[in-house]
Amino acid sequence: MKKMKTTKKRNALLYAMVTSALLCQIPGGAQAEEQEQFAFDQVVITANRMPTKISETAANVTVITSEEIEKGNYHNLGDILKHTPGVNIGSYGNPGSISAPFINGSEQVIVMIDGRRMNMPNGIGGFGSATTNLTGLVGTENIERIEIVKGGRSALYGADAVGGVINIITKKGEKNQTTVKVAGGNWDGRNFSMTNQGKEGDFGWYFSADKKHLGNYTDGSGKTVDYTGVDQNAYTLRLDNKVGNGDLTVSYEYFNDENETKAAADYDKIRQHNWDITYKESTSATTDYQVKVYQNASHRFSESSDHDVRIKGFNYQINSKLGDKHTLSSGIDWRKDEIQSSSYGNKDNTVKGLYLQDRWDIAEKFSLTPGFRYDDNGVYGKSSTPHVAANYKASDRTTYYASWGEVFHAPRFDDLYWPHQVSTYGSKTYTYDGNPDLKPETGWSMEVGMNHRFDDTTEGKISYFKRKLSDAITWKDIGTDVNNQHWIPSNVDKQKADGVELQVSKQLTPVLTGFVGFNYVDAQNKSGSTNYTQDTHIPKKTWNIGVSYADKKVSVDVKGTAAFDRTNPKYYKYIEKSFWVWDADVNWKLSKEYTTFLTVNNIFDKYYDGYASYPLGGRNYVIGVKAVF
Repeated sequence: MKKMKTTKKRNALLYAMVTSALLCQIPGGAQAEEQEQFAFDQVVITANRMPTKISETAANVTVITSEEIEKGNYHNLGDILKHTPGVNIGSYGNPGSISAPFINGSEQVIVMIDGRRMNMPNGIGGFGSATTNLTGLVGTENIERIEIVKGGRSALYGADAVGGVINIITKKGEKNQTTVKVAGGNWDGRNFSMTNQGKEGDFGWYFSADKKHLGNYTDGSGKTVDYTGVDQNAYTLRLDNKVGNGDLTVSYEYFNDENETKAAADYDKIRQHNWDITYKESTSATTDYQVKVYQNASHRFSESSDHDVRIKGFNYQINSKLGDKHTLSSGIDWRKDEIQSSSYGNKDNTVKGLYLQDRWDIAEKFSLTPGFRYDDNGVYGKSSTPHVAANYKASDRTTYYASWGEVFHAPRFDDLYWPHQVSTYGSKTYTYDGNPDLKPETGWSMEVGMNHRFDDTTEGKISYFKRKLSDAITWKDIGTDVNNQHWIPSNVDKQKADGVELQVSKQLTPVLTGFVGFNYVDAQNKSGSTNYTQDTHIPKKTWNIGVSYADKKVSVDVKGTAAFDRTNPKYYKYIEKSFWVWDADVNWKLSKEYTTFLTVNNIFDKYYDGYASYPLGGRNYVIGVKAVF
């Protein structure tokens, strides 16, 4: 009880300090200098599949830069995204477990690396329809930036782009430099990483190697959870060269994740080998094209199961400026998903897609962007997903946007083919079956929003989304009681969600910045004649607050995330329906070559969970040094 009271007092104190810093200018601080580039002036690729300023993009877009990632000393991609407004990370607790992104209350999110789709056709072993495990993608050392587009994007990216799209853009060699990082922390944490980049004429390279070890983790109650230690290794290589009149990029990624103890031999292990070859060329001042060929190979296995997945893909896209008013983007997508599964045998599926989008500058301040995609899915046949978006630039400081589009999601291999399986734990029996009669999910998504620059130091945005799905897929318990559960994927009659997002960021002084984000998401499911019920995975209200200090030698980041109004699941109870969690990062530049850093996660040792009854990690820290040669 004493610890709980102390924790609440500390949380309240820190909350008051952060809020005060955001709402008030620091007394005696120098006049804030004009920022070199406003967030809304950043050029992004993902929303329109071509370079466009955020202020000219009819979508809710967030960018996480390499500087933010480097300061955070993050363990994996899930850690990078967890403080992003509008994004929730589903996890089973331990740092090496599944880490699935939810956007606008939907786990149906496309995740890409340099525009290459990374979603698994079989799913990731949990979280409803989630098909991407952020823990098993790539190391964090070679990420240039992450673009997050919230809202349906099936017209450009096909199935799964229901909640949104996350595009991880990697670094390319720009200068001859080697960076080495060594760190350690509690839970027997040991981190080692090295990057080497260089450029000779038109040829550039970027190589990264990352090794992480963690022992058994401890939750906020002080309990150590056995058999949760992990060893992770990641290697990446990107080569860029001028070929003819164009640019050729070759990328390779290797990722290995293994549990460290024999007692955990039945837990999943992950090994990935991915490659990507991309050629881009501008054939004239008004036309450019891109050709991409890639393969993702993921092997997830344990003593009792084995899933070997290969995704082979091809994309061709051409962008043409037709006069002063039209910019046309069109493309071809081809993808073959293959799996050799010890659970349900060998399966494959081929998806072919055509897409077309026209950015029409109707007037100087107003643009309309209609788009259309046609997909031929080898399992479910043909589907089409139209989309239309409008952007109005009222002034240099204010833009408005609106969009509407149909979305589509096909069932995973796990949903369709999972074999009859019965497990017994104590007095409880769990039965699982696939459902080959599943229908695809169909529906629509709409967004409206505004981006506004209050002055030279303050920006804000507000957006509203609404989504409706029919035949939504979820694993449903059709058992008779809690002791005899029978889980089978089912087409829930309806699923609906709507919500509001607000963000304000401010340059408080030349060395101090802050942001506040608030999200309200009401995601509900309806089965048969029953009433709509709230999705138990998604909190209705979340807050994201951050303050950053940076001068020539020291940088300090403090970020807090809060979740409120969570509904307890049917069979499990959340530790707390609401919680605040705070993280902090400190980087101190000792010299031109050396920087030391400290990261503390869950500063106040909060005992909480993010998914059903699986507690997340308590207070943990990483301390280390970085050297640049």
